[in-house]
Amino acid sequence: MSTEEKKNYIYNVIYRLSICILPLIVTPYVARVLGAEQVGLYSFSSTVACYFIMLGKLGLDNYGNRSIAACRENVEKRSRVFWGIYSMQVITSLLSILVFLLLIRIVFQEDRRVYWMQLIYVVSVLFDVSWFFYGMEKFRLTMIRSLISRALIILLVFTFVHSDQDLWVYTCVMSVSFLFEQVQLLPFLRKQVKRVPLKKKDIVRHIAPNMKLFLPLLALSIYNWMDKIMLGVITKSTAVVAFYVYAENIINLPKGILSALDTVMLPRISNLAAKHRIEEGIQKMRNSIRFNSFISCALCFGIAGIAPNFIPWFFGPEYTPAVLLTMELAMVMIPMSIVNVVQTQYLIPFQKEVVYIKAVFLGALTNVIFNLAFIPLYGASGAVIGTFGAELVVCIFQLYHIREIYDFCKFIKMLLPFFICGILEFAVTYFLGCLPLNILLLLVIQILAGGAVYLTGCAVYVIGISREYRNIKEILKNLKL
Repeated sequence: MSTEEKKNYIYNVIYRLSICILPLIVTPYVARVLGAEQVGLYSFSSTVACYFIMLGKLGLDNYGNRSIAACRENVEKRSRVFWGIYSMQVITSLLSILVFLLLIRIVFQEDRRVYWMQLIYVVSVLFDVSWFFYGMEKFRLTMIRSLISRALIILLVFTFVHSDQDLWVYTCVMSVSFLFEQVQLLPFLRKQVKRVPLKKKDIVRHIAPNMKLFLPLLALSIYNWMDKIMLGVITKSTAVVAFYVYAENIINLPKGILSALDTVMLPRISNLAAKHRIEEGIQKMRNSIRFNSFISCALCFGIAGIAPNFIPWFFGPEYTPAVLLTMELAMVMIPMSIVNVVQTQYLIPFQKEVVYIKAVFLGALTNVIFNLAFIPLYGASGAVIGTFGAELVVCIFQLYHIREIYDFCKFIKMLLPFFICGILEFAVTYFLGCLPLNILLLLVIQILAGGAVYLTGCAVYVIGISREYRNIKEILKNLKL
């Protein structure tokens, strides 16, 4: 990994952490003040709003990123590409906002005030040009604006949210802060793009390739967001949705760390693909799979081990049902991390959209079938089964279709030692949780002991067992991203 890539990775990790750490600061307060029912209502309404944001942007997060990365050295070309894509975004965003307005008046009458506040969240899609700055690899800028808006959320929540009657206030704070986060980037566009005369074809030519990436995004949303909607509709309990969402919030912190590398490498590998440096791009993907496998196994089993003590202490006794859900959802991180690497560092940069689309639609279908089958039987745990099943199916499908550049047997051989070390980490962490100690001290001991066991196990394998790592030079070489 080059120096620039390392800097971008660090910036993006900070950005992802700012997104994920926010719940760790605000959530314990919100969970106790609003209660499970109100938290569930917010989560349900927010998920609905996310669908309309997705419809407003279509596939721009990936398509816009890739398109700008391919022409970022040419200011004339990138300006034309930007204005063409953004013009399309304005049209689709206005249509999405209009439909959401109609639903507020027709469907969401019971909790209309909350959905009016979510409208601000949907409107923010009009001003979201983050895809341009990702394509330009301006990760420091996106990190700074995220830190500002996250700090604003923390300040406003503790200032204005004081009881379970303040759900609409909390929703307003979150929506306005997100809108402010998008608007912050607009002034920086002036130095990056210039005004160019646009023709109809400059806009229309982006529709078809963008839709190719929107279709898998739509399918991805089914097993990223639809589980919460189906859970709320089938169980008719917003509290159950809250338990599931808070379990997801715990998992989202390490997921942010894992996805940070993917976000950094997408524009870099897209640029390499545009320059026909194919093997270099593929090698970066292989290294990322190894790195993400090492991290995901450590985080997966570590979180599962501390969940029985952490959840009741962090969220409050009311959220004890989220313990089992957190332990179950932790397992999703392993196939999810591999899926993200393959799709963002190979399928999208090298324009393998057909495989990408087939994979995510297969995952979406698996998720819906499993949700319909298991949510009525097991409630929120049934939604976990659907999510894990979808990620596993997509992972296997994608690895099968890239077998010519990444052998499946070699992948299993690479992953297995990390998985075994993770099981040892879980065993130590889980049984230490039974010690009669102060809860905060106990959590620290669990984390340190589990981390030590995992790293020691990996070191024993790397140095003493694997032929791939027989000497120090080889160790350093393979630990590099």
